[in-house]
Amino acid sequence: MSILEYIRQKSGKLFAGYEELAIIGVAVAIGCATGLGNIVFRSLISFFQKLFLGIESEIVLYGLQETPEWKIVLVPALGGLMVGLITYYIKAARVHGVPEVIKAASLRQPIAFSKGAVKTVTSAITLGTGGSAGREGPIVLIGATIGSSIGRFFGFSSARTGTAIACGAAGGLAATFNAPMAGAMFAAEILLGEFGIKTFSPVIISAVTATVVSRAWYGNDVTFAAPPYNLTSFWELPLYALLGVIVAVTAVIFIRFYYMVSGAFKRLEAPMWIKPAIGGLLMGVIAVFCRNIMGVGYGTINEILTGQITGIILLLFVFLKITATSLTLGSGGSGGQFVPSLFIGASVGGFFGWAVYAVFPGMSGFTGAFAIVGMGAMLAAVIRAPITAIFMIFEITQSYQIVLPIMICAIIANVIAHRIEKDSIFTWSLSREGFRLGHGIEQNILNSIRVKDVMLTDIIVFGEDTPFSDIKASIERKPHAYFPVVDKNGYLTGVISLNDLKNVIFRDKSSEEIKAGDIGIRKNIITVTPDETLAEAMQDFGIKEVGDLPVVERSPGGMRLLGLLRRSDIIIAYNKKMVDYSPHKQD
Repeated sequence: MSILEYIRQKSGKLFAGYEELAIIGVAVAIGCATGLGNIVFRSLISFFQKLFLGIESEIVLYGLQETPEWKIVLVPALGGLMVGLITYYIKAARVHGVPEVIKAASLRQPIAFSKGAVKTVTSAITLGTGGSAGREGPIVLIGATIGSSIGRFFGFSSARTGTAIACGAAGGLAATFNAPMAGAMFAAEILLGEFGIKTFSPVIISAVTATVVSRAWYGNDVTFAAPPYNLTSFWELPLYALLGVIVAVTAVIFIRFYYMVSGAFKRLEAPMWIKPAIGGLLMGVIAVFCRNIMGVGYGTINEILTGQITGIILLLFVFLKITATSLTLGSGGSGGQFVPSLFIGASVGGFFGWAVYAVFPGMSGFTGAFAIVGMGAMLAAVIRAPITAIFMIFEITQSYQIVLPIMICAIIANVIAHRIEKDSIFTWSLSREGFRLGHGIEQNILNSIRVKDVMLTDIIVFGEDTPFSDIKASIERKPHAYFPVVDKNGYLTGVISLNDLKNVIFRDKSSEEIKAGDIGIRKNIITVTPDETLAEAMQDFGIKEVGDLPVVERSPGGMRLLGLLRRSDIIIAYNKKMVDYSPHKQD
């Protein structure tokens, strides 16, 4: 017996007898590993940054001022080319960071270790070559992958697998932002959807442990240099509420523009490996005129918060950062959307504060306060996690006085953004796949499969004039229990069931004169279309107790028959998909 097998065997007994204590121990292990993963990831970013841009500091803004223009344009394109080639040749690289983690945690499905490992490299290249993105999305995936791998090693059940993934994700976010409370809240609010003691406790332990490891290496400095703030008058609160409305609209613009650019690159008739290079090149051209948009953007955010950048240029920053991030990530680059959201929010808030003090010059305060609040509100509106945003801004700024305005602004921004656009920047792509956050494994499996994927096309169909004798001869080789009736043009006009045929045989003496058009359902026929999900089809099955439903293509001329959907086919497809979600399945 190998050492690993021995550890696995002994841990199984430990879990059986002391489950809660064992889970805490695993959470500590996940937190330690994730904290180390954060150090490795950031070191890898620094390596590529030094290699391609010649800049050692994580705050790249000041080094970029001396970088020649040709480098500003070509280095991001080169980084995009490298990422494109890796993505083209390695399938594990084709993951989308946080959305992948959300899906895995909700379905309690393991994440292959190769995905996190390759994502580490591609994200480090993108960020190290000046791509406009954040490092928190990749580190969340890295942490989730570590949690998943540890859970797989110990043979976790599906429920424990989801908790292990959430522990890793929380540790990753906590480590990269030096914000354990925000990391834990992110896992609870986005991944787990609950704050129960049994599931939330290990998440907190993992986040704290990862933060301790990160602080031991990088120190305990706050992420952003927030200015001191005091709420001097309650009349300021309506202004923060107004800022929440503006931030909500900006967040929706960001989400929709990002996915519009992403869709445009998907439709672009060019090799997949060249697309990130094109996005990097276009971003580099923009960066020649505004180098603030390159990289993670911590330097620019700090300058906005401390009032070093004010005025109309902040409005320009908003649209340039939205465009730069969309080009970098929408083209296939690798990175996160947290920090770009904070950058955009700081710019919106800073511009709003500058405008307020321009209109009301006698008002006491500081434009940086609006920038801080804008950061939190934008994050809340973009990722739809207001509690996470509130805690994160508090932790990364260490400013308690700013919490009240952030709470008002973030909640308003989140509510209005959700009203305009249902999906967050993470769930947009998942929704297009049929995945709905919070619907559970069963519902999401049915939402992920289309009717056209399981429908039966080799079916028995009768014309309206088919005599009853031919009907009886045909159903002897029946693959289904319901038989569509069509007219001469192939349009559905009725459905015959076996019960309908029995009624004709036993009740009608002159059955030989009866034709298909005289039997079965002729009105209010329940049908489905090929692009409906199986979840939607199950609702149609629930209208009447039937075993098969006709699959049709609706047109002005009628319903053209395409096939049949059997209830049994839905069950078979569901069971096959469940095998893929087994926590012990190897990738």
